[in-house]
Amino acid sequence: MQFMRTAFALAFCAAAWGINLRSSGKQDPKGAGQPEPTMDLACSECNKHAPYLDREDPCVCHATDIMGTFANDATKELTTRKEYGFETVNTGKERLPEGWMWHCRPVSATEGLWKQCPAPAQ
Repeated sequence: MQFMRTAFALAFCAAAWGINLRSSGKQDPKGAGQPEPTMDLACSECNKHAPYLDREDPCVCHATDIMGTFANDATKELTTRKEYGFETVNTGKERLPEGWMWHCRPVSATEGLWKQCPAPAQ
């Protein structure tokens, strides 16, 4: 019985600590290869690493919202017959939440897909 109380108390403390970390206000970039929730976070992460990535060409940071680039099953629409016509409904979300990735230069030539990050403050 004492073991269960101790285990419960430890689990409660760990959960409270995790909630405190999430609600601390300041967001840090998630790290390499992880989509960031905002373009600003992706650009700040790129600007942090840019000085180390400019071996031959300067690293000019660009970011793109990968969650809005391609269609996927979460945004799928279903068209069915209804009475004498058709009805189309969205079976999932209308749009996925933003997920921004950065790169030193645009990876594709698609117009408007890659947005240049603002220059870092000196």
